[in-house]
Order: sequence, then C-alpha cells, then structure tokens
Amino acid sequence: MARKSAKINVVPQAILETASNLFIKRGYEGTSMQDIAQELGISRSALYYYFKNKEEILASLTEGLTIAAQQLASQVVEKGKAPEEALRELVHQHAKLILYRPVQFRVVERAEGSLPQEQQKIAESARRILLQKFTEVIQRGIDDGRFRLVNAKMASFAIIGMCNWTAWWFKADGAKTAEEIAEMLADFSLHALERGEVKKGAKVGVDESLRMLEENLSQLKEVIDTQNRIRQ
Repeated sequence: MARKSAKINVVPQAILETASNLFIKRGYEGTSMQDIAQELGISRSALYYYFKNKEEILASLTEGLTIAAQQLASQVVEKGKAPEEALRELVHQHAKLILYRPVQFRVVERAEGSLPQEQQKIAESARRILLQKFTEVIQRGIDDGRFRLVNAKMASFAIIGMCNWTAWWFKADGAKTAEEIAEMLADFSLHALERGEVKKGAKVGVDESLRMLEENLSQLKEVIDTQNRIRQ
C-alpha cells in the first residue's frame, strides 16, 4: 500500500524538479532513474508510472521551457498590440518562464544534445520561432518610428539572452522576487529601444527630425559597409 500511495502522491512537476537538481549536481549521464526515485523517496515502478526513462524527463523539460517559450511569444504577436506593449509582454513572460524554473532551464541548455535527433530539431525550431517573434515586434517598432534604428535581430538576441542568463544568478530568496526582476528586464528592454522623443510623448520638431535622419543614415552606412566587407 505504501508504494501505491507514493505513486499517487508524487506529481510530474516534483519529478522534473528533483531530476533537474540531480542532473545539475551529478550530470545528466551520471544520474540514473534509481537515483531520481531514491531522492524522491519512491520506488522505481512509481517513477516509471510517469516517465519511462531519463530521455522522457528531458523531453518534458524541453517542452515545458523551449517549446512553451515559443508558443507564448507567438500568442503575444497574434494579439497585434502596439510594439511597446507587445515587447514589454514578450520580455516579461519570457523572463518569468526562466525565473520560476531556473534549474530546469540550465538542464535543458546543457543536456538537450542527449535528446533524440528529431526532438532536438523541434527544440531548435522553437528557438528560431521565438527569436523571429521578438524580431518581428522590434522591427515593427522601428518601422513605425517608435524604436531606434537598430538591428532588430541582434537586439532580439540580446534581450532573450538577458532573460535566459537569469537562470544562472537568480535566487528565490534574494532581494528581488521573480516578478520584480521580470518587470525590471521588461523596462530595461523597452527603454533601450524607445526613441527619446517617444518616451517623453513630445512632438518631433525639425531639429529632432534631422537628428533622427542622421542617425538612420549612419546606421544604414554601417550596414552597407558591413555587407561590403563580407563580400570581400
């Protein structure tokens, strides 16, 4: 009866969290299903009720983070919100996804190569779509004159990387909560891209229009020079 009760009481999320901690501590290859069951205080048969092997656990972690991130970002873009609002929501929700499961994210980053090739391709596709959605929103903000003229893809890489990096330094018992940090990252991202005159809500005069034009021409020259260097 004790084994049956253990199987009923344990939940998949507890298994994922325990397995993640062991994968970080001992390495993915150095952790067995027996290790996970022992850490949870359940039998292997109870563990097998939820996951047949370590690969299934890793696949579940990937689905809950990498694929979930792509799906959430796609939902935001589909809402058709203004660039500023859309970017804030994209950053806020992506940061929270990582901040609430930092150890699991680190496992996915380190051990994803152990997944079957087909599942690796699905994860890679999800990351590409995530980047694409961020880039779409930033580029729309640039085209609308709301964001500074920057390389939208590079800005997306930087913002996503900033969110992802929290998995290595965030502490649940730290001075700031996950929600507060997510808000801060959303603010940083938006303030880094918004034009000064947009932030203030002021009308753009002739001098500011000339400055913006000079900025755009300077950025365009950099892009052309870079392309020429690549061709050479």
